[in-house]
Amino acid sequence: MARKSSISSSSSNNHWRYIHSSYYLKRPKRLAFLFISFVFLTFFVWDRQSLIREHEAEMTKLSQDLLRLQNQLQEFKSASGETMITNVFKDDPVDVQRRGKVKEAMLHAWTCYGNYAWGHDELQPQTKNGVNSFGGLGATLIDSLDTLYIMGLDE
Repeated sequence: MARKSSISSSSSNNHWRYIHSSYYLKRPKRLAFLFISFVFLTFFVWDRQSLIREHEAEMTKLSQDLLRLQNQLQEFKSASGETMITNVFKDDPVDVQRRGKVKEAMLHAWTCYGNYAWGHDELQPQTKNGVNSFGGLGATLIDSLDTLYIMGLDE
């Protein structure tokens, strides 16, 4: 029984040996690892705190700018009496004609693509054949649909 108590007391001492400096002085690799990990942990925490501090400063500045701009908007609205003058530009007849011609050309290109190259990436205009130059991704199809939608031709 005396032996059992000495084993249990020595096992409890094993846990406390990591606290003593003599344990690390006898094992320089562990001391170096402990020191390096302490330094990295310190830099990590320090860097994180500085990032948080910079973020908070930027957020404070942005909220102050937002309040300033909102106040300027309120002052402008009250000074103008809630009447906003919108600048209406008249379309030049030449520009309207050009827009119409571009829309016609786009519709012609779209109908030819639909007739001769549907399912392919590109239409070769002279041979009227479809070609998969993009690996069959359908990039021209998507691009053409986007262009038609932007032009207001979403029929």
